[in-house]
Amino acid sequence: MNVLLVEDEGAIRYLCDTVLRKNGYQTTAATTIQAARKALETAAFDLLIIDLNLPDGDGLQLVHAESLAGATPILVMTGRNTPEQRFEGFEAGATDYLIKPFHPGELLHRVQGLLSGQRRAPAAEGAEEADALPPFGPWVLDPSTSNLIMDSGTAVELTPGEFDLLKRLFAAQGHVVSRDSLLEAVTRGESEGHPRTVDVLISRLRKKLEPDPANPRHIITVPRQGYRLEATK
Repeated sequence: MNVLLVEDEGAIRYLCDTVLRKNGYQTTAATTIQAARKALETAAFDLLIIDLNLPDGDGLQLVHAESLAGATPILVMTGRNTPEQRFEGFEAGATDYLIKPFHPGELLHRVQGLLSGQRRAPAAEGAEEADALPPFGPWVLDPSTSNLIMDSGTAVELTPGEFDLLKRLFAAQGHVVSRDSLLEAVTRGESEGHPRTVDVLISRLRKKLEPDPANPRHIITVPRQGYRLEATK
């Protein structure tokens, strides 16, 4: 099955591409409406996944045009989540509507559901879901490589300890995580760990992620409580 993925955010595009390819789908990526139209002129696709906020226009234009052009199912993938906006998407011709942020497993189920009348992916359903993590803002954690994928699509290599700590912060989705909880994540409950372990890992992560580690804007210290994650650009 050949899927056209129209998404300009590097981290979300990476997440979708990885989940789909691991489950047997072929993917072609486009970051603009113009690039998507060129891809549609040169190849046939079994499914279109279209973001709506694209650099060169509203993705609804592309949804409407392609819904009129044929019977290819269209999955809209967007942060527009009001009832009126969802209705507008279906009115434009969307077959299904996926709201960001989403769990990778939900993406896979939506894709499989849309293509179930044609052919399911060869991998067992949910085979790649166990290790999948939901994105946080424009960022994605890739368990297969232990990398953090930034909004630009750049991959930041993480040590196992850094990955486990960041995974716990991701799971909190912007809420404060206590030092004890972070230490438990890093030691995986196997030992008490050294009290300075969290401090050392936070310092290393800030050097990798922060434009100015001395004035962090992503990994925020909350006095007497712990840390929280901000995935702002």
